[in-house]
Amino acid sequence: MTTSLGMPALPPPSEPTWKQAWDAALFGEEGWLRRQPAVLRHPRGELVELVARHTPDEVVLLGAAGALAPDLASSLPGTSVRFDLPDGFGGLVLAVDWLSHVPAHVVQVADDGFPVFVHVDPLSGRERLGGRLNETTVPQSIGRWLTEWWPVADHGPGARAEVGTGRDAAWRDVVRRLRGGRALAIDPGHEAESRPRLGSLHSPAPQEVGPLVPDGQRDLAAAVAWDAVAASVGGRVVADGPLSRVEVG
Repeated sequence: MTTSLGMPALPPPSEPTWKQAWDAALFGEEGWLRRQPAVLRHPRGELVELVARHTPDEVVLLGAAGALAPDLASSLPGTSVRFDLPDGFGGLVLAVDWLSHVPAHVVQVADDGFPVFVHVDPLSGRERLGGRLNETTVPQSIGRWLTEWWPVADHGPGARAEVGTGRDAAWRDVVRRLRGGRALAIDPGHEAESRPRLGSLHSPAPQEVGPLVPDGQRDLAAAVAWDAVAASVGGRVVADGPLSRVEVG
């Protein structure tokens, strides 16, 4: 394979993309979320009150919302709590810190102004830049999503973004299963006017310092592009005190 100038093309990095490494670090056989309970980082009382306002007969808890099961069982005795989401569900789906844990491609604007994939060594956290997003082997949906929701190239070399196509698809799947029910997702997030220039991939544990290492020994998350998620399902973004969320139904 050669470039348009006839020079041999650089081989792709041998390290996985951040999305691949992130997925393995959280959900692989020895992944963090397979070994550690999800930590609820939102006010329990406010979340229970939020559920109570919807007075559901049945509630599905996704992500860290599962930690609310005892509170809901005692505070809402008429509500059945479950953790699976069947087709045709008519109750309330509460997803807390769920979408922020859906792995996403991390991209960075290279020195030539083109966004490229970021690869990472799972053992050291060392990063390398990979191929451009406009290569023929890259799904066009990735570039389209960035163009519409996070035009990272406009912010110059070094700017980074997390591609939200997987988060949009995950929430669409939740909404697809509803039949008269409601769905609420609560996560750290941002909208077009507040996108972080360097992205938001991080370890939620406050004691974590130094480079991010996707070795399965720590939590990894990134804030959610709320406007994109809401648009993908015809939902709306709601700011209600400290609980910014997207809701449908």
